[in-house]
Amino acid sequence: MSEADQAGGRDQIWLETYRPQRLAEIVGQDAIVERLESYVERHDLPHMLFAGPAGIGKCVTGETPVLTTDGLARIGDVVGEIEGFDGNEARTEVLTFNGDGEFEYVEPSHVFGKTADETVSVTTRDGSDMTVTPEHRFLVLTPDGLTWREARNLASGDRVVRPLSAPLPEGEADLHWAETMDGCRTFVHLSEEFAKRHGVPFEEDLVGVKKAVVRRLRQGQDPETIADDIDAPRKTVQAAMREFRDEDLDAPSTICSLAYLRDLGLTRDDFRTHVRAIQYVTTNNRRSEPISPPCELTPQLGQFLGLAISEAAIDGGRVKFYNTDSELIERFEQLLCDLFDVDPRTGTQQGVPYVAVSNRTLTHYLESCFNVFDSAMGGDGIGSAILRADEDTRRAFLRAVFDAEGYVSPTGHIELTQKNGDHITLLSYLLASFGIPSRRTTEQKAATNGSGIQRTYHKLSISSASHVRRFRETVGFTLGTKATRLETACQRTSNSNNDTIPTQNAVGELCDRLALDKTDYIPKTLNPESPGRDRYLRGVSSLLDAATARLETIQEARETLVRLEPALTETDTVPLSWAEKRERFEPLETRAEISSRTGIREDHLLEYARGDRVPYTNRARTLLAEITDEPADPSAESTVETLQSELHQIIESVNISYERIAAETGLRGSDIANLLTQETHEIGSLPRFVTVADRLDDIFSEMSSLRTLELLNALHVLVKSSIYLDEVEKVETVTEERRVYDLTVPGTRNYVAGTIPTVMHNTTSAIAVARELYGEEWAEHFLEMNASDERGIDVVRDRIKSFARTSFGGVDYRIIFLDEADALTSDAQAALRRTMEQFSNNVRFILSCNYSSQIIDPIQSRCAVFRFSPLSDEAVAEQIRHIAAQEDIEVTDDGVDALVYAADGDMRKAINGLQAAAVTGGVVDEEAVFAITSTARPEDIREMVTLALSGDFTAARSHLDDLLTEEGIAGGDVVDQLHRSVWEFDMDDDAAVRLLDRIGEADYRITEGANERIQLEALLASLALEE
Repeated sequence: MSEADQAGGRDQIWLETYRPQRLAEIVGQDAIVERLESYVERHDLPHMLFAGPAGIGKCVTGETPVLTTDGLARIGDVVGEIEGFDGNEARTEVLTFNGDGEFEYVEPSHVFGKTADETVSVTTRDGSDMTVTPEHRFLVLTPDGLTWREARNLASGDRVVRPLSAPLPEGEADLHWAETMDGCRTFVHLSEEFAKRHGVPFEEDLVGVKKAVVRRLRQGQDPETIADDIDAPRKTVQAAMREFRDEDLDAPSTICSLAYLRDLGLTRDDFRTHVRAIQYVTTNNRRSEPISPPCELTPQLGQFLGLAISEAAIDGGRVKFYNTDSELIERFEQLLCDLFDVDPRTGTQQGVPYVAVSNRTLTHYLESCFNVFDSAMGGDGIGSAILRADEDTRRAFLRAVFDAEGYVSPTGHIELTQKNGDHITLLSYLLASFGIPSRRTTEQKAATNGSGIQRTYHKLSISSASHVRRFRETVGFTLGTKATRLETACQRTSNSNNDTIPTQNAVGELCDRLALDKTDYIPKTLNPESPGRDRYLRGVSSLLDAATARLETIQEARETLVRLEPALTETDTVPLSWAEKRERFEPLETRAEISSRTGIREDHLLEYARGDRVPYTNRARTLLAEITDEPADPSAESTVETLQSELHQIIESVNISYERIAAETGLRGSDIANLLTQETHEIGSLPRFVTVADRLDDIFSEMSSLRTLELLNALHVLVKSSIYLDEVEKVETVTEERRVYDLTVPGTRNYVAGTIPTVMHNTTSAIAVARELYGEEWAEHFLEMNASDERGIDVVRDRIKSFARTSFGGVDYRIIFLDEADALTSDAQAALRRTMEQFSNNVRFILSCNYSSQIIDPIQSRCAVFRFSPLSDEAVAEQIRHIAAQEDIEVTDDGVDALVYAADGDMRKAINGLQAAAVTGGVVDEEAVFAITSTARPEDIREMVTLALSGDFTAARSHLDDLLTEEGIAGGDVVDQLHRSVWEFDMDDDAAVRLLDRIGEADYRITEGANERIQLEALLASLALEE
């Protein structure tokens, strides 16, 4: 399997991908499924109390532009006239924001359309005005990171996400004018070679009756037959015969209709090689002047299009470009000649210079190939061809538009006004492709053609100094005066108020966890709560580099601690060895002999023997060597110095304070400092080296925990993502019927849309019961809420009642799903009970809770209660193997067994564990599972308890130490696994009861904040003492 294939499954959340969508897909709950299927078959659903997540579709109105691989299109046109859900038959891809913080094109799996009674209008600072359903979600950035927020819950000041740099569809230079222009009205001038080779009939250069007459004359028909055949007066036929009497009707024509050419099945290369010109012909054979049609979209053509949509009036068969700048007038005139081989004229109208050409062929070509002209003439097009152009052509188009209509304001902003709002939308997306965010507003302004008529114009602006500089680097002006003013504007200092970001709480938490000084990376700002985005993210990026380096240092430090274990063990045993052997110094003869060899006074030796005096470490080692008749180890004296040096270097390398190390050890920071810096040590202080090392290892486990990785990932997404933040200014509810539409984007559940590019959310997952009852129309009759997010009595009174009272047809009742119902207050539950009674004839409630005891009795008595038991090991194993097969993951039998054990009947844990273990792309085996899920092997737990029960406390404690430090397992998890393993031990019922009692006591104390290690060691000690 390739790396791309491997990655393909890793960037999805498998828990969501493999969530059951139908009752038949629910595993391990056969009895519950059977009951539910019985209710569904009878269409007799009671109120129910059980667990199960759900979601509903969120929609936008039909005029909302959405960015697809075909360009910009209104979502109503993309979805089409459907009701409810349907497949995406167009196979069009849309731009979406993925979990890695990147934008990519993905094909929607479904489309959706319906009529909504209520919508929400969301207006932002940058001029976006979106009308969406109340439950439609926007991606917002809060101090706690990226999150989705429903439109109804948006408030002024919320920061909604926009693409800073939106990738546009892959460039396509070819122009398909032969496929889009009117085949009957467009005549094509061909090379003589082509006309002869294909035998183009003489009459193909004619229209109407003349064409019919000549065709039949060539076939040898007489005038009377022709007149009868085409139902035309005989004199008309005779007039045509006289007109073409001297022509060779068998000669091939070098002019023919486009429709005729299409029937020949020509290639695009044929058109490029043999087409000389095209010409628009009316039904009465009035012919416009021919033009040479460009066959590909080039920067030169892009420049012409930019000037044309900016200042040109396109009316029927005329293009008239107005501008007061003579350079632009000359440029437009030259482009007309070079691109289309036409003969324009110039003049002045009400004091405004213009260049014009009357040519219906040209206007028909433009409106057929570029729907941006369709928009200019009142149609629905936005400008897809320009969006699909290559970068140089898009740049030329933008430069021409801004040359014609843009200007640099006195405040240094780049501004542009246009009477067509769709063109502003097009420009917003084109600018976004170059990483330039823009804003839009409307204003009343007089037309530039000298008429003086006041019209509503749409204004686009680029305000931030950094964005202005970006415009200069990627687009710029070609006109000297504008280019000079732009250069001056680029010299001004950036105003961070135009492009800010909420300060991220993850920054402070990450710094605290990794002992990093935030001020070393995050720059000071005048607005600490909302600093400038670019500068702030550069600081976050440097913090991420430092955090990554710190984690590498932590790993090296942990390796050093492992290397120091022999020295730590040797030092830790000195006090015990001294306590066991010091009495040997008490005999007079022994003291005299040792005193003579060491120079230590005999009275001091006596005090050592009786415990009245304690020697320092080096003397203790010397005396122990004397009493055991073993030669003194020359390296023993340096062991403490080595530990001091190594531990001090570790602490310095990760910048941990002595106070943090002392926490939970019973020591003070000064004790740690003295231990690591003093030249001499009391023998009783030596075990503190082990205490410090163990505490450091615990700290390193905290510093490199999953939470740290989550913080790193959250900040990495922000730094890596090409996003920009808009700000909500106004949210209004609109109570009128509107058609709304949605796109189901697999995996990412969002797409880029709006009059300025904005990230929109969608979702189509729902609980299996709703799908079984309503099929594809489930979303019409289903409401889901999460009580933990929306707790309180207002939710019950407003949202639930509003949905329950809404009219509907075709079903007997609707479903309201309330997740985490036990989070509702008692008052809210009481209000819910009354609502359940009030709407019992047309609404069924499904409540989800973790603790049914938290649900008031009046609600429980009104529900059919479904108590979901932990899944069987077989059900979990079967699902694990199914997912592994779907994701092409190699998982061993012992890996499956380990996942089943770690899950303990919870399918979510099993699926998340499988995905976490598979992330490296290697084989998922027992070792990988236990390592990634922080779960102890069952045999390790059994051995630890067995040793304690046999009275070997030291060995049991050593096993516990391995679990806590080597395996990094939390004390609470060890208690849980002890509880699961009680009945696996060889003990009678009374002993099992006592063990459970001690496990419960330890669990309570740990939960209340007691030291995990001390409680677990006390638990093992109690088991050892039992013997």
